[in-house]
Amino acid sequence: MAIERLDQSQVKRRSESASERTLVLAAQRGDASAFRQLYDAYRDRIYSLVLYSIGDPFNAQDVLQTVFLKVFRGLRSFRLQSSLSTWIYRIAHNECQDHHRRRTVTHVPLEAILGSRDEIDTKVRSDDRHARQEREKIIQRALMQLPFKMREAVVLKYVEGLSYDEMSGVLGCAPGTVASRLNRALVELEERLRPFKHLL
Repeated sequence: MAIERLDQSQVKRRSESASERTLVLAAQRGDASAFRQLYDAYRDRIYSLVLYSIGDPFNAQDVLQTVFLKVFRGLRSFRLQSSLSTWIYRIAHNECQDHHRRRTVTHVPLEAILGSRDEIDTKVRSDDRHARQEREKIIQRALMQLPFKMREAVVLKYVEGLSYDEMSGVLGCAPGTVASRLNRALVELEERLRPFKHLL
């Protein structure tokens, strides 16, 4: 049964990879609609990383545009030897680092992350929604207080769902370094969240 599930998962991943490869090749030939599909597939994920890394929705939009401009310009020379997602995350990571060199980090307004999700989720009772918002606000504040490198590792792992190998490719460091950074981040998060444990 487990082997069957693994096989189905592998088949799905291969199918998605083949589909993405087709889109990349079409975009490299100048097909604007193929690039648009790639943009739509990655926009929200990259925006999430950028927003958590930078902490300001206005600057995050600017960085997001820069990232996809670089993706668009670099796509022609992209060789399909590595994962497209790792390549795009790497561009986003570099842009976030450049932004941090130029500016200081500010706090992310809660509405920037939670507003649209709550508007869509109409079935949730208002008291449940409020409790969830409070939990997310507490966790977000603790996360935003982490140093940039730790925060980025947490977002890539737990928000974006990247593997250690993928994170290693994005962050440009060994998987062991990624694991160590993530471990330190989780220890620090746990310490910051301990006073709020009864609310989580």
